Amino acid sequence: MTRTPSREEIERKAYEIYEERGCEDGHADEHWLAAEQELTEQLATTDSAKSGSRIRTAVAQAMQQKSAGARSAHN
Repeated sequence: MTRTPSREEIERKAYEIYEERGCEDGHADEHWLAAEQELTEQLATTDSAKSGSRIRTAVAQAMQQKSAGARSAHN
């Protein structure tokens, strides 16, 4: 399950975007939405990578157990 960014995280990112765009007033909603979208995408990518890593670890462990079982069966 993907975590959603907190209000504080969005506020910080929106302010960064505001500064990056020259501190021009009147675009708060645009900055907020851009920050929310960027953070949500970053969290989804991070969660996906973590999930893939857990799957690879589980597969490697299962293969090691299977290999160890096969070795002990031959002895």
